[in-house]
Amino acid sequence: MVLTAVLVLAAWVAVTAQELVFDPHGNATTGVLRVATEPPTRGECTQCHSTHTEEGDQAPAATNLFTDNSNSLAFWSQGATPCHQARPTNYPLGESDRIPDLEPDAGYFEANTGGQRRAGVEFRGRWPGEVAYRNPRVTAAGRYYSPHAHDPDMPRQDEGGEGLCLNCHDPHGTPNRRDILTGTYAGIGGHTAIGPPAEYGLCFSCHRQAGLPGLDPENRLIADFYDAGLNGETAGHQIRKNPRIALYWPAHIRIGDKLPCYDCHNPHGSEGNNRVQPNAFVLSDQRLGWSGLTDPRLNAEQSRRFCFGCHIASDGIPGVQTVEGIVMNAISDREAHKSSSLLACYDCHGRDYSTATSYNVHHPSPGEDTSGSEIGW
Repeated sequence: MVLTAVLVLAAWVAVTAQELVFDPHGNATTGVLRVATEPPTRGECTQCHSTHTEEGDQAPAATNLFTDNSNSLAFWSQGATPCHQARPTNYPLGESDRIPDLEPDAGYFEANTGGQRRAGVEFRGRWPGEVAYRNPRVTAAGRYYSPHAHDPDMPRQDEGGEGLCLNCHDPHGTPNRRDILTGTYAGIGGHTAIGPPAEYGLCFSCHRQAGLPGLDPENRLIADFYDAGLNGETAGHQIRKNPRIALYWPAHIRIGDKLPCYDCHNPHGSEGNNRVQPNAFVLSDQRLGWSGLTDPRLNAEQSRRFCFGCHIASDGIPGVQTVEGIVMNAISDREAHKSSSLLACYDCHGRDYSTATSYNVHHPSPGEDTSGSEIGW
């Protein structure tokens, strides 16, 4: 009986060790440092939680936190070092900040050196800062620049009605290797998926037909647009290793991989690549030309700036842009593909979000060439 118990305990310990919980807040070297103490207590629970209330002290907030458990906790600016209030100096991350080829999560946006995470809040270069996340403005069409903060349909909100960081993050750590995300989100993948790729499950948990009921209809169809069972080789802006689109693909890229959401979007909001013209639709700021993109679905000039953030015009220079380590080629020589054209990309490749099989940037039409050679990186 004793031997059996020991074996069971050993097996449990082995499984637990494999189910790692990544907790950057609790790291003794680079974790939370709100109060400097001697000996150092960086990363310890007491950096966020009060253990006792001394006589005369203000009673701690719920769950013994040093302040109210709202988004203001995440944006705390007092003490030895600030939390996530400021925009990091390396924002926005660019192609050089991807995890290198053949490392775990290759292609994932992460400030790193040789595949090793550059730890510290000052390197969280996907975070545009509190001001961008809390931006209350709306576009001329009435859309929030920061919908995950202000849309009333957000599943969890703080006392001020703001979408909680806890909708996507767990400050105590998660099994995800990076970004303490509460759902599955990983580097590029999906080549084996029949339905929506599991790698992007966190986004699809809301952006699917059975997701949040209050979402606009088009936002509930994103998972379907990524579903190869529905939409075949164009689902999810899929990679087909087409030399007319790209010159080189890293070793970790597979035919059938679908572009991750973060290659175009930043769920935290935007201030624009130029820092003064934020993008709507949580479009990211990481590429030149991605400023003031408030309606790229209907505005021809904006659609071209958006698409040419990654693609290279037919009269451009091959190889000057990369995506996921993929070295882009100039697209085929057509009048509409020239940098001087005034036509919208969606005129040929789609802007329809009305059904699960409609053509749009998530599920692009091959355009005039029905063989599909105009798409599929």
